[in-house]
Amino acid sequence: MKPLSETARETRAKASELAEKAAENAKATADAARARIQEGYGRARTATSELASKGREQAEAAREAAGHAYEEGKARASDAYAKGKVQAKRANSKLKDIAQEQPMALVAGAVALGALVGSLLPKGGKRD
Repeated sequence: MKPLSETARETRAKASELAEKAAENAKATADAARARIQEGYGRARTATSELASKGREQAEAAREAAGHAYEEGKARASDAYAKGKVQAKRANSKLKDIAQEQPMALVAGAVALGALVGSLLPKGGKRD
């Protein structure tokens, strides 16, 4: 049988060896976890960057579309204004021609228009 001091030394040596192995395993596990975290962080950073880039592209496309729509609306409004102005001048010219050539017909038309508007108005009467 071995002496007690020798058994204690062997037990101490085995415990120390097991502690070193446990520390090495813990360090390896921590290193692997750190690597996985850094890899996940890198993937998340890349995905975020891609999403931001796509968002910027879409915002720029929307800005351009809005600018084109504004310019097109502005051009259409300008054309409509010009056409309306020409038509108003033409109508004014025709009215002046009629007033010079047939003043009585113009007066008769005005009287007829006044009679029409008068017939559409409510009759004034006593209110209850």
